[in-house]
Amino acid sequence: MSKDIFVFVEQRDAKLQSVGYELIGEAASLAQDLNQQVVAVLIGDKVGHHAEELIAYGADKVLVVDDPILGEYMTEPYAKAMTAVIKEKEPEIVLFGATSIGRDLAPRVSARIKTGLTADCTALRIDPETKLLMMTRPAFGGNLMAVIWCKTHRPQMATVRPGVMQPMERDESRKGAIEHVNVAFSESDKTVEILEVVKKTRTAADITQAKCLVSGGRAMGGKEAFGMLRELADLLGGDVSASRAAVDSGWLNKERQVGQTGKTVRPDLYLACGISGAIQHVAGMENSGTIIAINKNDTAPIFGVADLGIVGDLTLILPKLRDAIKKAREKGVNYTAPSSEQYVGMENILYHVQNDIAYLTINRPRQMNALNRKTLQEISSVADKLKNDDSIKVLIVRGAGGRAFVAGADISEMQNMNEAEGREISLMAQEVFVKIKELPQIVIAAINGFTLGGGNELAMACDIRIASSRAKFGQPEVNLGLIPGFTGTQRLSRLVGSGTAKQIIFTTDMLSAEEALRIGLVDAVVPPEGLMRTSRDLALKIMSKSIKAIKLAKKSINEGMPLEFSQGLLVENDCWTKCFAEDGDGYEGMSAFVEKRKADFSKAPKRV
Repeated sequence: MSKDIFVFVEQRDAKLQSVGYELIGEAASLAQDLNQQVVAVLIGDKVGHHAEELIAYGADKVLVVDDPILGEYMTEPYAKAMTAVIKEKEPEIVLFGATSIGRDLAPRVSARIKTGLTADCTALRIDPETKLLMMTRPAFGGNLMAVIWCKTHRPQMATVRPGVMQPMERDESRKGAIEHVNVAFSESDKTVEILEVVKKTRTAADITQAKCLVSGGRAMGGKEAFGMLRELADLLGGDVSASRAAVDSGWLNKERQVGQTGKTVRPDLYLACGISGAIQHVAGMENSGTIIAINKNDTAPIFGVADLGIVGDLTLILPKLRDAIKKAREKGVNYTAPSSEQYVGMENILYHVQNDIAYLTINRPRQMNALNRKTLQEISSVADKLKNDDSIKVLIVRGAGGRAFVAGADISEMQNMNEAEGREISLMAQEVFVKIKELPQIVIAAINGFTLGGGNELAMACDIRIASSRAKFGQPEVNLGLIPGFTGTQRLSRLVGSGTAKQIIFTTDMLSAEEALRIGLVDAVVPPEGLMRTSRDLALKIMSKSIKAIKLAKKSINEGMPLEFSQGLLVENDCWTKCFAEDGDGYEGMSAFVEKRKADFSKAPKRV
């Protein structure tokens, strides 16, 4: 019977490549859904000493094939070794990096095993019902994303592009098994003879390792304009990259191309200048920590994945941005940019307003956006600001980076707390989440990854929850000797029922986005690349209605739900009655219906 998820760990000159760590991290997530183990397959000459390192990064077991013939990569010996391992161990899933080696090796192995292979995947997940691996990859020139299943053959095999997944944090305390697998090689396995290995010297920095990227597209207009981007990148301590259109125009070399046919990057900051946001480009940068987009077209798709969007002329905006950065570097933390009232950057969150929609981003991607006391205080201050701001109609809450919405509370801050301190942090979080729940604005959670513990409790405080298909939900507190204490025991049971809530809390099982949708924990599941676009479209749709009526409906639901039915009806009647008040929208809405015209709720109510 097929079991476990195998990862081919690529090494060159006996040095492990980063894609191996990334795939082990993703395999660990998939393995939780299957209740199976992660097995790293390490092939080479004198490479066994790396096995402990792979266990520290998430492997439960390491299989080592060690032989002098494997010193330099050659197709036949490596294919023979990998095939032998798969035939002996019969894994459920096998993952390769979509590198030059992986793209050469994986199809040959799949042919020998007589199974399918999905190449260049951008997302992997387990179907909650069939337990099959759902492999997402670009199709039809990258114009759509196809989800591919392998129903009848094993193992299920895929190659994944470097930079798409994130490695786990290194944990030296992890324990695992190491097994050496013997494969009988002969001289006939050397179908080619390597006469010399000539190593290519890099002429440019590796953009996949950059902490900040300033990227230009077709709208930059020419090669000379990239000088401004280089200046910005230098000020920010980053590097310059480009879209395919800019590379095809000869403005930058291919090594700096981001996207489906270029490189997948994950910097802390990605500044997209004059890039429209075609799906091919977004596939290569959507998991960046913070994305800022500048484009003159306010409907450009790039704004669908951006944390902050600036609509305007690049030639005017970039010099002002350069000057502001220079002043900020000179004056330090006391510098305040002019006209910054609509954008607030705090220590752990980002807050900005665009077209009457507010965006609150939990901005601790390195800590998977974990909630600490400072983050809760900052969320609270934003809630206080919004409470009396009638100009904001909708608030969208999201997490920075692609790995987590909020992966729970910051355990490192809480581990030494006493009872009084534990009570205090719980009361603080409960108060903050109640503030979010009671905001007059409609609050949408755009959920883009791990949503665990306090993160799930924050999401439940929102009115509507839109989840990426990559999202995972759970309340893992009892694993730590805790219980959900940020409103979780009360709100979860009211949302999905006490029985389901108890099962989620008692077992600590992690739920896929589809399972969360089935039980009513979320309201919609969308592809990762469509998450922000869907959330924004929903916000705009809500804003096209009577905001006064929507706020009254929210008030009626929120205040009436905890009450007896008859008491809830009194709340509903009170809210209904206010629709007929002088400042209500009822008269305009009903008049428009009778007169067969579109209601205009933007005007002050006027009765004839």
